[in-house]
Amino acid sequence: MVFPEELRNKFKNYISGRCGLYFKDHDLKNLENAVSQRVKTCGLGSASAYYTYLTSSVKKEIEFRELLNLLTVNHTYFFRNKPQLKALKEKILPEIIKAKKKNLNDKASLRIWSAGCSTGEEPYTLAILIREVIKDLDNWDIEIYATDASTEALQRAKEGLYKENSIKHMSKEYRTKYFKEIENPEQNHHYAMQYALHKSIKQMVLFDYLNLIEDNFPWGFDIIFCRNVIIYFELKTTIKVMNKLHSCLADNGYLFVGYSESLQFISDKFKMNFWQDSIFYRKAPKASVSQVEIPKPSSSEVKTVEVKKIMGEISKAKLMAEEKAEAHAKDKKAIEPYYLAAKNYMDQGNFTKAKEELKFVLKLDSLFAPAHYLFGAIYMEEDKLEQAKKSIKQTLYLDKNFTPAYYYLAAIYSKEGRTRDAVRQYRNTVELLSKEPPDRIIAYCGGFNAATLISVCINNIERIKTEE
Repeated sequence: MVFPEELRNKFKNYISGRCGLYFKDHDLKNLENAVSQRVKTCGLGSASAYYTYLTSSVKKEIEFRELLNLLTVNHTYFFRNKPQLKALKEKILPEIIKAKKKNLNDKASLRIWSAGCSTGEEPYTLAILIREVIKDLDNWDIEIYATDASTEALQRAKEGLYKENSIKHMSKEYRTKYFKEIENPEQNHHYAMQYALHKSIKQMVLFDYLNLIEDNFPWGFDIIFCRNVIIYFELKTTIKVMNKLHSCLADNGYLFVGYSESLQFISDKFKMNFWQDSIFYRKAPKASVSQVEIPKPSSSEVKTVEVKKIMGEISKAKLMAEEKAEAHAKDKKAIEPYYLAAKNYMDQGNFTKAKEELKFVLKLDSLFAPAHYLFGAIYMEEDKLEQAKKSIKQTLYLDKNFTPAYYYLAAIYSKEGRTRDAVRQYRNTVELLSKEPPDRIIAYCGGFNAATLISVCINNIERIKTEE
């Protein structure tokens, strides 16, 4: 099918404008395939004719949803991101229950929204957890509202029929308690059995179509799950959605996003919380309503000028340092210019020059921990993992509280496939960072603050556990 770039961009911009779905370059082939399929189904002669049908026909709303069904990836399973669910079950729900039941004669209420619920695994998981935690359900008004922009996914969710892959992370106890095994009528040899969710759980969830960009949001929720949704959005769309989610959360309400997502530098309206291996966000009663500015990237020319300026300043500082090096071999001011030069050379990919500068640093002070750390980072970039580990461990021998060294050691172990060791070192990193104020910039970490690095570490822990 002929698919000119101009027409492809028209499709991309129209879809992004309506639902926020962002297409990276490698996603455009999927867009072309989806459009081609709908052209054939609708009996139209070209992609251009389909664009007119999609944007102008009386059936454009129905057709947009059909196209969206092909473009959205509905891959999920029960009890996904267990650390978050553990935090919900063991910390958040008990706190909410205690607060809501205090001095209350009538039924207590609990409202939860699963935004981007796909085929229903997430909201049904929440229903199971609530049934496990709240023993007196008759005394509660429970609402679990589940929405998605895919009508096909919603239909499957309402059926409540799942294959083995969807319940792979569920305990045997819950499988037996909340599912009934039935034969798969498709006779698929990979999935000989299907699992039908019990009616008691299905009745707890209300499913509905909702487009996070176009539609109005419901409000008054105690908890919102919007996981693995904003990864499809452009930054400006993400900010818009987060502002709307903030408005429909009750004061002190909780927000959960996916383990590969973070609200750092996106919204200042939520306070990040971490508990054990989980990260979640909380709405403050008097949160700031200012929108986070989207940073404008510098042009390559500006970056080049800045690098030259920095290197020029470093060279001057080095000349001054060399004059005093013998008398002040361990003076930090004499060391810093060489370390900064090494870091700049590393950032430019010139590892040979970076290592030369670091060797001079260690001549001035063999116990300067950051130099050993930077050696480790360079060796890791060169895929010399044994040398990298040796340098990072030397860093920790010299300074056991050197936070970035634990992070790099975790990354090395992860690369080697030593998942348990990687998780342990990420946890060590989080433990050290948790002692710092969330907004404190951590030295030798590229300008990131403690909260952001904690988020990255916990996301990495969950990713590793998911891949095991």
